[in-house]
Amino acid sequence: MTGYLICPAPNCGHRVTRFSKPAAINDMTNHLIQEHDLPEMSASNQAQFLQPITSQPAA
Repeated sequence: MTGYLICPAPNCGHRVTRFSKPAAINDMTNHLIQEHDLPEMSASNQAQFLQPITSQPAA
């Protein structure tokens, strides 16, 4: 199963696509920490509660 997540921050649009949902969650957590200065626990919680997108959005 592929994990495909979009950053929940307003005006960000960062996307993560990995071969598993846990890997996508980990990458999104790192993005939220590095780019949006969230504390690790908050970033981890945000990433875990994101619902995976089942298809790529139209360009």
